[in-house]
Order: sequence, then C-alpha cells, then structure tokens
Amino acid sequence: MHHQLERPVFGERWYRRQRAVIQSLMRSPSFRARPYWKAAAVAENFRRACSGEVEESMFFWRAVNAEIWLRVYIDGSTRALDKDSYRRQRAVMLTARALAAGDADRDNAKAFALEAAKLEPTFVPAATLAGRMLAEAGEVRKAARIIERAWQAFPHPDLAQVFADLRFGDTARDRLRRIEVLAKRAPGHIEGALALARAALDAREFAKARAALGSFLAAPTRRVALLMAEIERAEHNDEGRAREWLARAAHAAPDPAWTAEGHVSERWLPVSPSGKLDAFEWRVPITGIASPAPAAESAPEAVPKALDGNAAALTALAAAPSGQSEPHEHAAASPSPEPSPPGPARHPVPPPKPEPVIPLVHAPDDPGPDALLDEGEPRVEPPNGGWRKMFE
Repeated sequence: MHHQLERPVFGERWYRRQRAVIQSLMRSPSFRARPYWKAAAVAENFRRACSGEVEESMFFWRAVNAEIWLRVYIDGSTRALDKDSYRRQRAVMLTARALAAGDADRDNAKAFALEAAKLEPTFVPAATLAGRMLAEAGEVRKAARIIERAWQAFPHPDLAQVFADLRFGDTARDRLRRIEVLAKRAPGHIEGALALARAALDAREFAKARAALGSFLAAPTRRVALLMAEIERAEHNDEGRAREWLARAAHAAPDPAWTAEGHVSERWLPVSPSGKLDAFEWRVPITGIASPAPAAESAPEAVPKALDGNAAALTALAAAPSGQSEPHEHAAASPSPEPSPPGPARHPVPPPKPEPVIPLVHAPDDPGPDALLDEGEPRVEPPNGGWRKMFE
C-alpha cells in the first residue's frame, strides 16, 4: 500500500526550505491551467506565507500533491503507466519527500529513501540518500550493498563520497582501501579514477593519486586539472606547476552536472524550473562547452631595420597622413623617391613638421646651427650686474 501523502509536521520551515521548488511548480503551465484553483492567487499567498505576512495553509501542501498526482497518472496519457515508468516516478517522489523531511523527521526520511532505492536501485539520488542514512544508523553492510549496486550501473561522485565515509572514524588509509574496491567495479571510468585519486591524496599516497589520473591527463576535464593542482601543491609544494594546472582547468572540458532545460544545479532536484518532474539529468551541460585557450597576442608588424629601436621615428611614421610618403627629414635613412611626372604647378599645403628622426646632440664646444644664423648680428653682452658686482 502506498504511503499516504501528508504534509510534513514541520510545516512553515519546510515551506521556506523548499520555496524555490514549490514556486517553480506553481509557475508551471500545467499548474496555471488547472481548473481546481486560481494559480496566481495560490502563488501569491504562498509567497506571503513564506515571508511571514500570512499564516501558512494546508492548501499549499494539498495543491502540490494534487499537481504531482495529476502529472503522474493523468497528464499526457490516457492509459495507466507501465511498470518501469511507475517505479521510476514513484522513486523520484519518494526521494523528494525524504529530502524534504531531512533531519526534522529522520525516521520517515529513511523509510522514504529506502523504498525509493528498492523501487529504482540505479537511481543515484535515492541510493545516495539511503546509503548515507543507513551508514549513520550503523547499518554499514546494507548501505554498502545499495551504493555498490547503483555504482555499477551509474558511477557518480556522490556515491563515491558516501562509500568512502561509510564508517565514522576511519583513517584516510581505510577510506583509500575502500575506494580501491569500489573503483574496481567500474574499471576505466573517470569517476572511479577521480574518487581513487582523491582518497589517495587524502592518505598522502601521491604515486597512487597520479597513477589513477594518468590516463586522463592528455585531455583533462576541469575536475582532473584541479585535482592535479592539489597534488602538485601537497606533494612538492610546487606553486608553479599548480598554477599551470589551474590555467588548464580554466579552459578544460566541463564535467557532468545536474542539468535540466539549460539550468545547472549543484544538487539533484525533483522538479525542473518549468515544473517538469524528473527532468534533471547527470550530463555535461549544453552551455558548458570548453572555451579555447586564449590565442597569443598578434606579433607587431615588421619594422625596417633602419628604424628599429628609434622611438621618435616610429612616432613620426604613425602620425604621418595616409598615402603620404615619409617626411623629408627621413631622406638620409631611406632611398629618395622617384621623381613625379611633369604637370601643372601645385602648391600643396606643407604638412606639420615632425620631430627629427635622429635627435641632434651638440658637442660641448659646438655652438650649434643657430650660431650660423646669428653671425651677422652683433652679440649683445649682458650688462654687468647682479651677483657679478660682488666680485668687482
């Protein structure tokens, strides 16, 4: 006999914790199309109840359960669900109830999780939750069987984490030995390699950690590169190598995640943002395409050897108008241009005089070119005065 759907005894606190999931369900097209309630009013009153503006109502719990029941047994089909679909969807709902109960109602949460794992043994969220609760209750062997069965069908990091922590108080080497057994049940799988490398790193077995990831280093995913950075820091305290792996992680291929309708969640959720039941899948996100490594900056254009290293010349060339030949001051450093064909006299506007290509530096005893222009003019001696009078 099926468990009767009842509102959790913790009421308002549960509503607030599951607020995002319930609101997404109330905004779904199917919920808004039901003739049994006014969807906009229900959603608004639920928001106010979560904010403490009004008292929470039993109607919210009934509406959520009715919506899920209608989706499972009525929507999209005029016949009863086949056995496999029924078991899957019931396992999803039981897992959702177990997660909602949490620590506030551990007995019911454990019962829901165990039933879900029994209905769908390869369903990772149910197996993970059931294994963790059994381990916390001291039922280690039963928890191990549930985890191993799900792992063989679907290796997942959450399963590996629960399996590593089955016994409270185990040393890092104990967890490593346990993970080695689990990894052998899915040989060659990247999740087994990552779990083994993590356990070996915690036990400071660096050779085992590197060997576990060895076959994935040619094209590492983000998690592989990040784990290699940790190994470099822990084993050799090599910050340079660690930074190299971090740089590779920034542009590495993404790892799988819980995704639904283009949204990525850090944990499994029973309902998608649009309200679809059992929509989240463990796969590489569609938008998570590995970005290519940044291309090296384009090399500067070739600079003539005659001008190489001459900052003033480069500035003058950059400032020259388009289509205009180099300034006359550059004639000494470049060949003279060919004479232009004869034609009518033109009076072009002279361009602004650029800075000289080669700065003119005068020797200490050289009066400079300006002295030639001033030879015909009498030199005016400054009148004796000021501080010179003090020595006369």
